[in-house]
Amino acid sequence: MELPFETYDVFTDTPYRGNPLAVVTVPASLPAPPTQAQKQAVAREFNLSETIFIHEPPADQPSSTSRTVDIFVTNAEIPFAGHPTIGAAVSLLSNPGAGVDTIVTKAGPIPVAAAGPGAARAAIPHNVHLHAKRLRDLPSPPAGLSEVPALRAAELDAPVYSIVRGMSFVLIELPSLEALAQATQSPFTGPVDELLDDGWRSGLCCRFYWVRTGTTTETADDGEAVEAVKLRTRMIDALCEDPATGSASSALCCYLSAALAEQKAPRRRYELTQGVEMGRESNIVVEVTMKEDAIDQVHLSGKAVKIMKGTLII
Repeated sequence: MELPFETYDVFTDTPYRGNPLAVVTVPASLPAPPTQAQKQAVAREFNLSETIFIHEPPADQPSSTSRTVDIFVTNAEIPFAGHPTIGAAVSLLSNPGAGVDTIVTKAGPIPVAAAGPGAARAAIPHNVHLHAKRLRDLPSPPAGLSEVPALRAAELDAPVYSIVRGMSFVLIELPSLEALAQATQSPFTGPVDELLDDGWRSGLCCRFYWVRTGTTTETADDGEAVEAVKLRTRMIDALCEDPATGSASSALCCYLSAALAEQKAPRRRYELTQGVEMGRESNIVVEVTMKEDAIDQVHLSGKAVKIMKGTLII
């Protein structure tokens, strides 16, 4: 079995920055698609934070405008992730004749559209939930918390928030960029069974550090004045630091807009810069739309640049 692939650096237009992504196409002409075990093996072989498989539409649906995808980290399939969604969207939209307007993930269908050359905008699935417990509420602190007293205190007191079931984050606010630079990789793994509420105990739970760096007013494409909040972030789990994390960025922005009730207008724009400390600066845009004090829409935007293409053999 041979599968064509491309790699992209996502949330950047500069090669070798942003977050690398493998985009693997599953041709409709195959006698059978790759198995779950085969897709997992491919993701391990690429050894990137995520690998996304795009299934071509069946031969009897050649004009379909949706594409079903599978998203894998190196050791599991996950329901949704932001940087694979944007990378896959840029790849698909680079062929305008295909007319693709929807990516179907395990978390649900995601409408996508071009947002300029090499850029895409995606309507992110969201089923947000603020969990009752914080790390401080556990019988004993989990291994791998920071040895820096101020960071450790912030980790213990940070809220835990899910953007969808299976994608949860400890949202750790820090006071300065100097404090952000002190965050380090460690064997911390979010204790899902102890920390998350009933019905939510699955998937990933990672640390997402963030610092407020400013607020401005910007003019949206429709001419409306929109508050723009600027943030610097880092996402660190037990295996690695992630250069750009769309799901965590979406979770944080929803938390600020809804759980903290900071958003006073219907729309609020967030501009997040991640990956600076590891030399892979990434630029992520999230826009949250509120309706009757609840989140109505979440849009994630970013650029991606192609780095490689080839064929893999299974």
